[in-house]
Amino acid sequence: MTTLSGHLTDAQAQRLLERALDPRSDAGVAEHAASCAGCGALVESFRALEEALGDLRVPELPADFTAQVMARIDVVERAAARERRWAFGIAAAVILVAGVSLAGAGATGLGNAVSTVSERLDLAGRTLRVGLGVLPGLLSALRLQLLLATTALSLPIFYGLSRLMPSARAESI
Repeated sequence: MTTLSGHLTDAQAQRLLERALDPRSDAGVAEHAASCAGCGALVESFRALEEALGDLRVPELPADFTAQVMARIDVVERAAARERRWAFGIAAAVILVAGVSLAGAGATGLGNAVSTVSERLDLAGRTLRVGLGVLPGLLSALRLQLLLATTALSLPIFYGLSRLMPSARAESI
């Protein structure tokens, strides 16, 4: 089975250069590189890059390089652990204050709060039902007035929009 479709990929060109072709997936790569000028140039560019990088001097690492890296990692991990402890402490304090508040209010205080919210929701529901009962009659009675008001408000908008459109005479020129 070959994965060669068209030209060589960068990975195939590098494997060809390193003589690490897989016979199953890279069948025909060497033949294609030899016959295709573009793919041959790709392999040659990787060869030139390898030679240029091979001439570079590798800098010496300090003797305590590993210790310095590990020390920096340790500082970051300690800071993250400290932040987690603070977050856990804040969450625990909030839960404790909420629990103490509920315990201090007792069942009566909590019951009164729930009752007040329930009464307000009931009042809002009744108000909505009355409004929905009156609204159709009101709209029916004010239909002509609403039509005239919307027409009066929309005419200046339509006039302004028509002024923004190019004229038919300008389009025919």
